[in-house]
Amino acid sequence: MNLRLNAANTNDLSIKAPPASARSPLLLEWLTRLTRPGFSLDLLSLPLNRKDHSSAVDKEPHTDDWNTIAHICGYGLKDFFEANSLLPLTAAEIDYFRRNHRGTENHVSRDFLTAQTELPSPLAELYGLYRHRARIDAEAALWVAQSTNSTRVASIMADLLAIGAFANGLEYVSYMSVTYSVPCAFDTSAEIDRANEEASRRLALPPDHPSHLLKLKPDELGVLASSIAERSAMPPVDFLEKANLLSEARQDVTRLPKKLHFSTVVVEHDLPMQALWAERLINAYIHLFPNWILPLPEVQAGLS
Repeated sequence: MNLRLNAANTNDLSIKAPPASARSPLLLEWLTRLTRPGFSLDLLSLPLNRKDHSSAVDKEPHTDDWNTIAHICGYGLKDFFEANSLLPLTAAEIDYFRRNHRGTENHVSRDFLTAQTELPSPLAELYGLYRHRARIDAEAALWVAQSTNSTRVASIMADLLAIGAFANGLEYVSYMSVTYSVPCAFDTSAEIDRANEEASRRLALPPDHPSHLLKLKPDELGVLASSIAERSAMPPVDFLEKANLLSEARQDVTRLPKKLHFSTVVVEHDLPMQALWAERLINAYIHLFPNWILPLPEVQAGLS
């Protein structure tokens, strides 16, 4: 098993967010005045209220961020806190990743990809959704890498999406008494990883090289993303097998606490751990929930 201990956010390690204690109460006071309904310049001439507002602001820190994370990967603030893990991404970073694509062309491509398959409904729609999301997310990874000169955000998004395919596996469609994880269609971690590799390769070129990532126009990014998504896409049979295994594995551990869900699946070998997508899922848990997964002998054996 090719398991890696590298953190998903190895880029930009020197950039650290300021601690909450560094917030200035005076700054909060100015922001409060500027955003007050019926703002008037006369408000700026009033004496400052020296009362510390930071405690009120920090009672529920990053609520929107945690809600967004929970929606994607199935784990919220309580779970990350219990695992002694930090907030992986902010809601603003996730929104920035998600909105860097051109929606019109992608809606057309989804209909086309669904029509290409000979699968019965609803399996054709599920596989078409996967191919559609793979194209979008590959382009988003390239856009973010081009605009930020970093693959950190896209790498962590890949981890979140991979984990969500399992953790949210109770959301499923059924066909002929077989269940298939719907969030599996949103697991585009393989395509994002390939896009990040391509972005890193192009960013490493000389600045004046015509193939440098910063030299690519939006249409060229779209063509490159389509090529990556096409080469990395799982065949329908393999995708449906993955969706079925994730759904059944998730259903089998529903009775257990959240922190034991995936570790139990690993110990009981409910997933084909030699499959590339299963290795990617384990790596995602290592990146975001190391305290839950690293102590397992099965994972240590894969790392050795």
